[in-house]
Amino acid sequence: MVRSSTKSDKSSKSGYKPDKLISERQKKTSIKGTATEYEAIARFTKEGYFVAKSVDPACPFDIVIVDKDGKITLIDIKTITYRKTNRGKSLKDKPKGSYKIYRSPTKEQKKLGIKLIMVDYES
Repeated sequence: MVRSSTKSDKSSKSGYKPDKLISERQKKTSIKGTATEYEAIARFTKEGYFVAKSVDPACPFDIVIVDKDGKITLIDIKTITYRKTNRGKSLKDKPKGSYKIYRSPTKEQKKLGIKLIMVDYES
């Protein structure tokens, strides 16, 4: 007879705790990334592009857009982020955007012609 395991079995035997898989910071970052990704998808759809989303987490691009003429563009969507400190000094008094973190494509993304699209989570 096969014995089924329960969550309590897992947590007591292996130390598995479902609420400790990812940190609160990782959750917040993941939520922002997902929200900005879908915001970009909605924008491209409204502009008349056909949009397809990558399902592979290791894929170097997030979406593929195709215009009405059939031109295909691979896009990696990035959330705009800002530095909280500059060499240990707080940046709370500085205007937002003073210390934006700039992103650049990886070697693989450059080779494949993937474009980076920056989306602001706050707007």
